[in-house]
Amino acid sequence: MAGKQGQPARKRRPKPRDAVQEAVDYGIDVAALRDNLALPVAERLRRHDIALTTVEMLRKARRL
Repeated sequence: MAGKQGQPARKRRPKPRDAVQEAVDYGIDVAALRDNLALPVAERLRRHDIALTTVEMLRKARRL
């Protein structure tokens, strides 16, 4: 397809998608991720340990 006066038409480049917006559209709670990353590493590890212990306890309870 030619543009004005026989010049080739310029192809429109698609706008680059914002990765954060893509994550939100996918259903990821970006605010929770940001809040978690704002915590000190030691606190994040402590919370992870609590969650892991809870999961292990639930798995054991399910077997009984």
